[in-house]
Amino acid sequence: MREIKLYFSKEKNLEDYGFILFILGIFFLPSTMVIAILFLLPAFVIASLSGNKSFFKDYWNLPFLIFGLLISISAISHNYLLTNKYDAIWDTKLSLIGLANWIPFIWVFWASQPYLNSKSKRRSFSLVLVAGTFPVLITGFGQYFLNWTGPFQTLNGLIIWYQRPIENPGGLSGLFSNQNYAASWLNFVWPFCIALFIHKGNNLFKKTAALSFLISTGLAAFLTFSRNAWLGLFTSMPIVLGKKGFKFFLPLITITILILFFLFSSIFEGELQNNFRNLLPGKILLEFSNEGYEGLDVTRIEIYKSAIELIKANPFFGIGAGSFTEIFFLNTNFWKGHSHNLLFELSISYGLPATIIFLMTNINILYLSSKKIFSSKIKIKLNYIDRAFWTALFFFLISQLADVQYFDGKISLITWILMAGLKNIILDKNYRTAAQR
Repeated sequence: MREIKLYFSKEKNLEDYGFILFILGIFFLPSTMVIAILFLLPAFVIASLSGNKSFFKDYWNLPFLIFGLLISISAISHNYLLTNKYDAIWDTKLSLIGLANWIPFIWVFWASQPYLNSKSKRRSFSLVLVAGTFPVLITGFGQYFLNWTGPFQTLNGLIIWYQRPIENPGGLSGLFSNQNYAASWLNFVWPFCIALFIHKGNNLFKKTAALSFLISTGLAAFLTFSRNAWLGLFTSMPIVLGKKGFKFFLPLITITILILFFLFSSIFEGELQNNFRNLLPGKILLEFSNEGYEGLDVTRIEIYKSAIELIKANPFFGIGAGSFTEIFFLNTNFWKGHSHNLLFELSISYGLPATIIFLMTNINILYLSSKKIFSSKIKIKLNYIDRAFWTALFFFLISQLADVQYFDGKISLITWILMAGLKNIILDKNYRTAAQR
């Protein structure tokens, strides 16, 4: 925490105050969006007014500006220009409201960058992000092991913690509305836990604290019983740690595969297998076997087919935000909150051109930053933290191909902040200096 202490102790300019507000906002973000915004909003305003490159002169903003323009045109067309056979069953104003999930975050991407433009600032961010997740862990474990239930609320309902009861089967959700949102958040945090634990120079107290968060975050992610969370737990390690990670990863994945093979293979059917399976939570049995799926209402493939047909109906402007749920229910009599794929959801809402621009920009950010972060020619002290930035964003975007958690405010905010961090890494001259040395 030395870097953070420096910001509080030294003589400060306006941008330093902005960094303090930014850090405080990140700390409160896992607990409550409302309090986090009270700190983050003025921090972003300060960044916009001082020390940041002009928004329109930063060429990295251009693809997102085009993206924002396209989805705005689509939203306007849904309300005032175009008509289709589905207009009668959904509220076209949702397209305008849905812009709030995208347009403000273009500014967040730009305004976050001054606070992540050095290795020390990115490390401070990672420390605070992990520390701020502590309430999520405590409430999640209380929910799972002690049956803590809510909802709890304050400020006349302005702040609500759902804290739903754990059902069988069910997973840990902590301060999030469901376990999949909690899993996504913990997947963001997990790579940073790995990076902070392995970082050289930590004393015994710091190592112990880092190990505690590593174990607790990993356990909490596992107890969400989200397959995306489990994938993140296993695969983040070798990416963050590089060659070191395979020393842990290969034995771990081998042991896990052998255990799952024993528990669920017909070869070992018998009393011993049943006794061990009875020790597992019901949700694990659902995830790794066909138990409980006999009456499954609709498959993921059917959802994707319906989504593709809607995209074909209006590929340029989309049908409209929130339309998939109503149309799918009309056609199948099954209720699905979304199309279980962020790219499909964005295409249905605002059209393929906007989706392609958003996708290609993110791929470009991941690609260019990976050339810096994972280059064998580059050796910098805090490279583990930067690997965590890349890993967290990569696995989140991959996970959104099979589900959609982006529309949770906390998750969408941290997604764009991570993108800002990677953009800074792309432009970080310290990497070039290290390579030259």
